[in-house]
Amino acid sequence: MRPLLFTCLLLLASHLGYTQSPVADLVVDFLRNNPTRSALYVIRNDTVLISQRPDQKMPLASAVKTIIAIEFARQAVAGKLDPAERVPLADLDLYYLPNTDGNAHPGWKQQLERQNLIVNETVPLLEVAKGMIQFSSNANTEYLLDRLGIDAVNANLKTLNLPNHDTIYPIVSALFLYSASPADSAKAITTARGLSAKSYAARCLAIHNRLKLDRDGAYKKAFIFPAMSLQKVWSDRLPGSTVREYASIMQKISSRSYFPPAVQTVLDSIMEWPFTVNPGNKDVYAHIGMKGGSTAFVLTNAFYAETLKGNRVSAAVFFNNLTPAEFDMLSKQLNSITLRCIGKMQSAALAAALAK
Repeated sequence: MRPLLFTCLLLLASHLGYTQSPVADLVVDFLRNNPTRSALYVIRNDTVLISQRPDQKMPLASAVKTIIAIEFARQAVAGKLDPAERVPLADLDLYYLPNTDGNAHPGWKQQLERQNLIVNETVPLLEVAKGMIQFSSNANTEYLLDRLGIDAVNANLKTLNLPNHDTIYPIVSALFLYSASPADSAKAITTARGLSAKSYAARCLAIHNRLKLDRDGAYKKAFIFPAMSLQKVWSDRLPGSTVREYASIMQKISSRSYFPPAVQTVLDSIMEWPFTVNPGNKDVYAHIGMKGGSTAFVLTNAFYAETLKGNRVSAAVFFNNLTPAEFDMLSKQLNSITLRCIGKMQSAALAAALAK
């Protein structure tokens, strides 16, 4: 069974001289032929190179965690939190729902063990933020929403000039709205669809607060893994935005001038994880960062890169309402599309192909 929400770990090649596969053209065809289910926006050196459905709002899945990373960096520099603070793993595990994140949270903890970063069952707060982005730990995300304050996180939507962005709420807690037996699925769907955006977010926050106090795990034990029909409604109601807005976020990070230098330094340490997983990227890029996300129906990625020659690319690609076969094809080729957006000749060719 496919997890509800899991990470998209896109490992960029340490060079741009790859061979375009025939399957990659299927992605171009999908972008051209599915105007309601796909969008792509690419900015090269401050010039918009590709604009496919730039303002079509779509679910973000875990790409939304970039906003939380930005608020973390801001509060760290403002002295509102200490990145070196030791956080009990037990506090993070309160928000962990097994089998709903593609092993992201356990995988993150395994890496910490290999790096000897766990001391007396605690980890540095900065590593919590890194695990939210690189591994896409949903438990870390909910914990940070609580530490940073949801209102403070959402204030970034105005600061970053994102007028089309939906309010951010605890998206893992939202799963409990769909925890229903097969006999009760239809009722759960009707109830969830009938909630206004404000009421929906309030319900999710209330569940989040219950998880925070669920030290014996009794509340989580009652969770029922949602059927696919329920997952679809949950996926559709995830916070949404547009490729134009998320490419703009990546452009702000990549510019090295939008955020104060101290904030930029913290943000780099969180977002530029591709250097950690593939040191060969340093042979090509001065900076590279990204955050993607997915559900069983959604696939997103937003990224930025600056080559050693000084060329900068910021981009976002979103897909929604995917069938299982489409999801498998697109997820396998998403890294290829990312590279085609970054490479100068490849991005020009991609723009030409999409214009046909």
